[in-house]
Amino acid sequence: MYSSIFIYRIKQMWQYKISLISSLPLYLIRGFLTISIMMTFNGFSSQINQVSKLINYIWIQTCFAPFIYAWIIDSELNNIIKTGNIACEYMKPVDLYWSWFMRLIAQRIFTATASSIPLLPLVIFLPKPYALELQMSQEKIMAFIVAIGLALILNTVLSLLVYISVFHTFSITGSLLIFGSIMEFLSGLVIPFSLFPESARKVLGILPFKYGAAFPLQLLTEKTNYIENLLGIINQLIWIVFIIVLGKVWLKRNIQHIIVQGG
Repeated sequence: MYSSIFIYRIKQMWQYKISLISSLPLYLIRGFLTISIMMTFNGFSSQINQVSKLINYIWIQTCFAPFIYAWIIDSELNNIIKTGNIACEYMKPVDLYWSWFMRLIAQRIFTATASSIPLLPLVIFLPKPYALELQMSQEKIMAFIVAIGLALILNTVLSLLVYISVFHTFSITGSLLIFGSIMEFLSGLVIPFSLFPESARKVLGILPFKYGAAFPLQLLTEKTNYIENLLGIINQLIWIVFIIVLGKVWLKRNIQHIIVQGG
């Protein structure tokens, strides 16, 4: 049943495939601009090793942006919550939380597949120093695949909290502007996580935002050991479970107090 929701959402998104594919040059330009700005303001020109790490971090961030960013808006879901259509959703023989989860994760996966991940083989052949250069072992690739998959789930359940908040705010725009800005900054999407002061990194390491973006990116672009990778994945799982429980309880509480006016 939930796989049907996933497939149906993919078919809906397929109608906008040209629009998504046409955004590929925008991701490329965005990557170039971000690299240029970071290299200029942080004085990396004389540190070859740091330049390589920075470029790798930004390109991986750009290619997997729909997996790790908060700026994924489902206007239809927003309207369902704001209007009386929430009553029709509640009557369906599915868990409301998981049906919404499948909608949002399908949107992220299709957007990434159509508009950003195809950029990955292209940036490998760019001229230096802008090319993506990764030295990856099989173990590191497998760890990254697990980590980026869990990051996708973590960011989806985090964004679900924003949609649940629409029961109180009646608008997804303001909620996503606030939540998205906080998430992007604290997760290392505005400034790479490694550039934060050591004290700030320790504090931010307690929050879930790091594990939704910075952790899988650092896992692929920096030297990490087996213990660090395992602890990061465990933390991702803990946060996913906690936020799912929080979201389901909050949604159930809102549904119990909802008032649908009209026919």
